Amino acid sequence: MKKFSGENESLDTELNIVPIIDAFVMLICFLLFTAAFTQLVFLEAKLTSNTAAAADKSRSELDQFRLVITFEDGALRLATTGSSAKKVDMSIPNAKEGYDFKTLHQHLIALKSEHPDRFSADVEFKMKQQGAVDYDKITKALDVIRHLDDEEYGSLRVAQKKARKMELNDAEVGKPVPEQIERLAQSLMANATTQNTDQKVLFPDVALVGLE
Repeated sequence: MKKFSGENESLDTELNIVPIIDAFVMLICFLLFTAAFTQLVFLEAKLTSNTAAAADKSRSELDQFRLVITFEDGALRLATTGSSAKKVDMSIPNAKEGYDFKTLHQHLIALKSEHPDRFSADVEFKMKQQGAVDYDKITKALDVIRHLDDEEYGSLRVAQKKARKMELNDAEVGKPVPEQIERLAQSLMANATTQNTDQKVLFPDVALVGLE
């Protein structure tokens, strides 16, 4: 009891829990926001509608073919699983400058030749050292996974024109076509799905798993 204005009045001691509720609500939002970055899916914005539809179908059929590229401390690991996939599990040791993205790219072209209607890939991060992978390396990995470079795409177009007996322009007449690109061109033309998709893409639907 406390005296106010000479009279005894009751002191209101009701516990106000509104601030603590506000704090928990903000904490939940923070946890949800940070958890969203542990797995992100990127879809190339410039994909044609046919390619985007094929990529969505590929993502929904990971039980048939799943491609995983894993960042490890001293290597990149390339693996495939699924009912329609010939099992691949290989380690690509680091080069002098770091991760060997060039070799990874060549293996991905070979896989695309064998599975032309597959458009999805998962990139996982399993390094013991904190901060071993920076965003520059992630960007390079996405580039080699998603699509052919301009030189490779030019060779691919030449190979496809020759197969269809189309006329070549002056720049294309003497352009060499690597054997690997030749196989990719034949595979893409023989597949019903890829005939109407962007020929430059390899695995444009990339999910990043375990990125913190």
